[in-house]
Amino acid sequence: MVRPVHRFVMTALILAAALVPMSPARAASGHQVGTWTAASDRLPTAIGDQTVRMVVRTSIGGSGLRIRLSNVFGRTSVTFQSVYLGLQAYGAELMGKTNRPVTFNGKKSIRIKPGQAVWSDPVVKKISPRQSVVVSMYVPGYLPQVTGHDRAYATTFLSDPGNHARAESADKFTYTSTQWYFLDRVSVTTAKSVRSVVAVGDSLTDGAGQELDTNRRWTDYLNHRIGALPAAKRVAVLNAGIAGNRVLQTGVGPSVLSRFRRDVLSQPGVKTIVLFCGINDISKGELTSAKPLIEAYKKMIKLAHARKLRILGGTLTPFAGYQSWTPEREAIRQQVNRWIRTSRAFDGVLDFDKALRDPGTPDQLRASYDHGDHLHLSDSGRRKLAYTVPLKQVL
Repeated sequence: MVRPVHRFVMTALILAAALVPMSPARAASGHQVGTWTAASDRLPTAIGDQTVRMVVRTSIGGSGLRIRLSNVFGRTSVTFQSVYLGLQAYGAELMGKTNRPVTFNGKKSIRIKPGQAVWSDPVVKKISPRQSVVVSMYVPGYLPQVTGHDRAYATTFLSDPGNHARAESADKFTYTSTQWYFLDRVSVTTAKSVRSVVAVGDSLTDGAGQELDTNRRWTDYLNHRIGALPAAKRVAVLNAGIAGNRVLQTGVGPSVLSRFRRDVLSQPGVKTIVLFCGINDISKGELTSAKPLIEAYKKMIKLAHARKLRILGGTLTPFAGYQSWTPEREAIRQQVNRWIRTSRAFDGVLDFDKALRDPGTPDQLRASYDHGDHLHLSDSGRRKLAYTVPLKQVL
């Protein structure tokens, strides 16, 4: 069934004029700032001779939008025979006349070796903040595993066999997924004063608990707050969370410590880091004290300061009532939080624990902030995290 598109026509006509290819020679010019990111891992997902269509949301606007495709966790080379970028109407349907080819050093096809990632040439002359951008890519051949992000909390559309990247219609996209594939960064060219804040963490940052396609991660709420400021004061907000992630051990995704340089420090235009992770090390790990976590925090603080970046520490939120909670693990959480609050090792402290805990039983989440399992957050809880961040610390 084809839906009416009249309510999108005026918006499409306005934005289509901005979606014009730019010269590859301009790819390296200007001040590049990340406007969207997703931390990657190796996914046990097969893709073969089909087109992937993904929707991502910008956090700031700018010109010269570029995308980065990653094969960092691949075991074989990947060819992207055709890549397009457009604007979403609804689902896999694009706004009319917005879909534009993406080139890589002037070429429409790119082959990426294992362990590598490649930036595109600039595609979009101008893009707005909080714009739903659609990246479509045709991947020929068969790949038993891909580099991507497992829990996107967003719908990705997969086509019938063949190259349908150019099509603005949704007709050929008959399958869906909740993962992002290959795409790990989007950047824009903007004023030199504009920078980004990168939040790195686990499922609490990745967005567990939200409904599909709602963009209600705590970082989304933070971006909405920042978006209400005068344009000269805005910063991009990037989410580098991985659900299930640990600071010290590789398991669900590479450890935060091992991916800190790639997923955080190398983001274009980064100025501020929010480090909010460690609860999985405590709740699922074999820690007998807070010392290993604290030492890992110190290493990441040192790396950030070596790049002259500001790094803020988020205290770990309560999880009493969760299936793996024990009094011994609670004692470690308290030790970690005490160090975050009192060590002055971070450039600032975001006391997420204080903001979300139940005043009467402080080892538990306040009921209205609890998604139901006593660890993950409700929509109100994720919103509260965002409103706990003093904007002056991230601007």
